[in-house]
Amino acid sequence: MTKTLMLGVALAVGFSASIAQAQDKTVALANFGPHPPLNAVVSGFKKGMADGGYAEDEGVAYQYQDASFDASLVAQMITTLEAANPDLFLTVTTPISQAARRIVQDKSTPIVFAPVTDPVDAGLVPDWGGGSDRFTGASNLQSMETVFGFAKDLLGDADKIGMLFNPGDANDVVNMRYAEEAAEAMGVKLVKVSVEATADIPVRVDALKDTDVIYVIPSSMLQPALPAIAAAARRNDVPVINSSPVGVADGQILASMSVSWFEVGRQAGLRAARILDGEAVGEIDIYRPRPEDHQPTISAKYMEEFGINLPEALAGCDCVK
Repeated sequence: MTKTLMLGVALAVGFSASIAQAQDKTVALANFGPHPPLNAVVSGFKKGMADGGYAEDEGVAYQYQDASFDASLVAQMITTLEAANPDLFLTVTTPISQAARRIVQDKSTPIVFAPVTDPVDAGLVPDWGGGSDRFTGASNLQSMETVFGFAKDLLGDADKIGMLFNPGDANDVVNMRYAEEAAEAMGVKLVKVSVEATADIPVRVDALKDTDVIYVIPSSMLQPALPAIAAAARRNDVPVINSSPVGVADGQILASMSVSWFEVGRQAGLRAARILDGEAVGEIDIYRPRPEDHQPTISAKYMEEFGINLPEALAGCDCVK
């Protein structure tokens, strides 16, 4: 090969690489705050993107910010991310998704959410069958019938279930509505206590001391405060079931019944990849977990500490950790 030809090949390769680099996508990751389930959503999103042909640093670059669960920082976070001119946003949690709808100035920028319990109720999409002109994504909607059925199987007499919720969070309000419907259908008494501030949690948990079990919904306020909920529940000898496995293995709480937060993120990532490939946002359906997508986890440490035996109904679950 002549030097001239070799130089031409080298220039062609370099030019192709420059084109490929120029075609890389930038995705803004806007998270409410660092927490194991939400971290799993982000990791799952990146896996879904990779499965869709956009591996990190091989077709997509990520810009990550979180607001440390401080609502006063959300607008600044989203504005900072938008300044990088992303091709797409991932908005993690309902509050961040709703804020992005107001704050993102470029209305042509697609926004993929995960997790949002009920994106229709949150005003992000018209129905579950497809996105809006800007939004699509993945829900972590828990099947309350599955959760309450698990509580009954595990405890036997779980006919009075306590739940905390933040009335200022659309996600929490929706969860309570689904819980009320399930409780009525199953003949379960639901005891609801509102929480407006994290500092009030111990007192509000005390109001649930006469319940058989406390179920902690996937709430932006309640999940980071799980240790406080668990401690107050222990003082009242009330077991806790969480909507994520956090707190189970170390014996803080008795159990969890949860969808896979990683899978919720992965489904959002698959949808994001389709958008980056050119598919219209409004044509992409919303991922909604099925009852069979829920997995139980039971704390061996907690069971031993409180003398709880695994009931026959869960003997083959392979879920004691």
